[in-house]
Amino acid sequence: MRFTPPRCPHTDCSAHRSHPFRFTHWGTYARHCDGRAVQRFRCLECSRTFSSQSFRLDRGLQRPRLHLDLWAHFISKVTQRQSARMLGCSRKSVAHRLELLGSHCREYHARYLARLAAGPGLEGKFQLDELETYEHSRRLQPVTVPVLIQRQSYFLVDLAAAPLPCRGRLNASDRKKKAARELLLGKRRSGSRKAVEGCLETLSKLVRSKRSLVLQTDCKHQYVESIRRVLGRNTVHHRTSSKDRRDYANPLFPINHTLAMLRDGLSRLVRRTWAASKLRARLEQHLWIWVCWRNYVRGVTNRAPDTTPAMIVGAARRPIRREALLGLRVAGYP
Repeated sequence: MRFTPPRCPHTDCSAHRSHPFRFTHWGTYARHCDGRAVQRFRCLECSRTFSSQSFRLDRGLQRPRLHLDLWAHFISKVTQRQSARMLGCSRKSVAHRLELLGSHCREYHARYLARLAAGPGLEGKFQLDELETYEHSRRLQPVTVPVLIQRQSYFLVDLAAAPLPCRGRLNASDRKKKAARELLLGKRRSGSRKAVEGCLETLSKLVRSKRSLVLQTDCKHQYVESIRRVLGRNTVHHRTSSKDRRDYANPLFPINHTLAMLRDGLSRLVRRTWAASKLRARLEQHLWIWVCWRNYVRGVTNRAPDTTPAMIVGAARRPIRREALLGLRVAGYP
């Protein structure tokens, strides 16, 4: 398919924010990494040239297909070290692609949410729960990950990673480490409420009427206050004990199933493993890669492989191929 530039990539050009804009074709050049011919263009507003590569995610990368191979590893419980061994690259390359893909996938998902907010919006029942993990130290640096989904489609609306306070009943060695870290970084406080309310604020922008909004959670008392503050008192809030059996008859089965899939798909979330996150920011970037795969690429069930959660909620018309999702940068879309 012939590429049409959506705007001038030069930020100081008057055509940078206008679509469409005036341009002309300006020859081609061959990429050094693979020899592929790349089309060049000339903006008729600022008279500067650019290429189709200016809008692509693999711009400036020496191995442009590496992130396509790593995409499958990031959602398949493969650690960064093992990915580097299998693909013949350095761990720094894998870490760089994780940051690149994580930021891209978050912006990609935000773009589709903006389309939903401007169009049909979201409706139906929603479910919220928190997944607990840690960064670097299970006792001293626990982390919570609130996840919000649309119940019928399993569409992942929003998530976040936030710190939790240190665990209690620490041994003498951990108490010394805790004291040293508090002197350096201050006391570790809970970010659970802020992260949960951030997810609820995203939902409030997507629903048409909060009077018909139904939200299902477990019995954590904090949720009651957060829902009232962000969504209002008209929201129908159903609570189910987290101690109930987590089978298909449990009302929270969809969110429990989603969190189980997260733990099965991300090496960082597997319990009792060497692959746990050292940095919370990297964990969140990894999570957004999985979100885009779950929402836009993977079928909602194995029996419906050609129907994605995004298609059910009206965010997409068809499953999105990996090459298309990781092709253009979000800023390169019209």
